Amino acid sequence: MERTSRRDAIIGAGTGLLAAAANPVRCAQAQPMIATPAPRSQVSSSTPINFAQVTKPASGVIMPEGYVRALAQFAYVWGWPLVNMVNRRASIIQAPVPGLIGGIVPVAPRGRLAMLVDYVAPEENFVTCPNQDVVYGNGFFALDAEPVIIQVPDFGDRFWVYALYDNRSDQFGRLGKPYATKLGFYLLAGPNWRGQTPPGVNAVVRAPTELANAIPRIFLNDTVEDRAAVRPLINQVVAYPLAEFDGQMKTMDYAALPHFPAPPQSAEGGETKWVAPEKFFEMLPTVLDNVPPLPGEEAIYANFRQLVTAAHSDPGVAKLLTDTAVASEREIVSPFFERRRNGVPAGDNWNRSKHNAEFGIDYFSRLGTANRTCSRIDQPRRNTSTAISTSRAINFRARTAMRSLSPPTRRRPSRASGRSRFTTTNTCFIRIRSTDIRSAQKTRRSSATTTDR
Repeated sequence: MERTSRRDAIIGAGTGLLAAAANPVRCAQAQPMIATPAPRSQVSSSTPINFAQVTKPASGVIMPEGYVRALAQFAYVWGWPLVNMVNRRASIIQAPVPGLIGGIVPVAPRGRLAMLVDYVAPEENFVTCPNQDVVYGNGFFALDAEPVIIQVPDFGDRFWVYALYDNRSDQFGRLGKPYATKLGFYLLAGPNWRGQTPPGVNAVVRAPTELANAIPRIFLNDTVEDRAAVRPLINQVVAYPLAEFDGQMKTMDYAALPHFPAPPQSAEGGETKWVAPEKFFEMLPTVLDNVPPLPGEEAIYANFRQLVTAAHSDPGVAKLLTDTAVASEREIVSPFFERRRNGVPAGDNWNRSKHNAEFGIDYFSRLGTANRTCSRIDQPRRNTSTAISTSRAINFRARTAMRSLSPPTRRRPSRASGRSRFTTTNTCFIRIRSTDIRSAQKTRRSSATTTDR
């Protein structure tokens, strides 16, 4: 009986299919079955749409040694430039008043500036590759806790730019001749500052991080006359806490700055060492707390926090982090001091870094520039105390190198780009955006003298 019933059912189904084929109109009139999508909440219930919904690294795990080393190496590469900036600020703001370390490097308390009154001295080793046709200044700020007023005097046709850097060494703000900045007062504020802007301030320049570094650059021609002309302008390049703002232009006699003793130089010489690998992972949590992640960096931050949390509870992990930092300094960071490993070829045996002052997530370029911005590949590391004797000799070398660069290297960027590339206003390419460069090149051409040839 069961077999007969199945046969009858199959025959009945076949008869139905034949009837449908013979009567297409009736088949077409039948209501089709349409697959309707499930509600959005059901489709995306297991698919994160933002970082808050992503599963975070687990706590309390026992990490294999190889995993700890791999993640620690990446943390060192990522965080080295940021710790570098933190340590620079901590050192510079120890100055009780604006002054010069060793009579050479401008330093000032937090929220203030110090300026040179002439070219950088050959003995300077605070910055690896300064340019040598401007007067430099330097100041470090904590802009969430203490916003700062910075003054802009009337520079006339003279090239000038206030290079402003955040904790990542990325440049922010547009203060300078290339941007047609008006004279007056500008308020530098941190990302979390919510105070009131007083009347008389031209604009608020918001920094991406609470740490900020201002390095003014004022063009100086190598003549007695221009040194006398630029001095009153330099004396008006002043920065001070917002609480002291009264709407009046302040001045400071930078030629009379006090001199502070220089710290003892390391046996290796060269640029000041700003990152101690033995202390790196002690400082990393502070960097993670004070520097907001860029888009896409949230996962990196979460894994770094897992690493430092594990070190706090396990002395073995803590020692492994220190050992990895020391090894990474030697095996990863130090090779960047070799010119051939830093940046890309720029012609005539020169290298230049990429994405200058706008590094973003280009960690390779950021680390390389934080170490050594440029130099000739075929030259040994210079002794900064004896390599050069006068600024004129430096300028001559710079102009010779500039003339030898191939045309593609010297091609100017488009006016609308504003992207960071490089400049050869000195012996090196420096961290300064391309829009800041064009005005400097124009000034150099118009103010050339026979003594500069």
